[in-house]
Amino acid sequence: MKQLIVLVSLILLFTHDLYSQEDFESGSSLRVEVSPLTMIYYTPRFRFGFEFLSNNKLGYSINFGIGNSSLNKARLDGLIFGNDYSFFEIRPEIKYVLIKNEDNSFYCATELFYIKMRDQFKSGHYQKKDSYNEIVYDSAIFNKQKTGVHFKAGIGINIFKRLDFDLYGGVGIAERKIDYSDIVNPIEGERPIFVEWIPQPDLFEGKSVIFQLTMGYKIVYTLWSKQ
Repeated sequence: MKQLIVLVSLILLFTHDLYSQEDFESGSSLRVEVSPLTMIYYTPRFRFGFEFLSNNKLGYSINFGIGNSSLNKARLDGLIFGNDYSFFEIRPEIKYVLIKNEDNSFYCATELFYIKMRDQFKSGHYQKKDSYNEIVYDSAIFNKQKTGVHFKAGIGINIFKRLDFDLYGGVGIAERKIDYSDIVNPIEGERPIFVEWIPQPDLFEGKSVIFQLTMGYKIVYTLWSKQ
């Protein structure tokens, strides 16, 4: 995965050099972005960011996601998370605007992302990475990290003057790492965890490379623009 991130970074740099040689008529702008849907995700957080769109149709953005037991209390009620929930993500992105007019814009983008989540679970179970047997515990610290890349396409729709609606979707790949620590009263069973229908990757320690789908929308407000 580290090699993949390095390769994608080189591709982004090459893309920047390639397109920066062209001269387009569109202006530059600085925009702030908010992603409302992340507040109701299974792992809720508040995601916001900034984007600079240069006059050669290249856009550079960075988004941050922050979550905790206080900020996301309403969504965490009834979920397995929430005892000591914390979430952080960072998402740098570069995009190229294919078509743009007064009402709409169409673009393609490459997004890197890093996610780190932590919580305290009570009266649960999991399966260790070096064992095929279930571990039952009274309390444990759960940690998850994910690093990867998305290749996206999107459409920006102008709603009112400086306000835009950005709808996007794409595919990607990520490396996911899950581990449990500070286990209280662990008891090892004689059988592995059985999952019948719905996948539950959080129950299994270890690293894995996974295929990703991404989709959502952003509300975008232009802070500054120059034609």
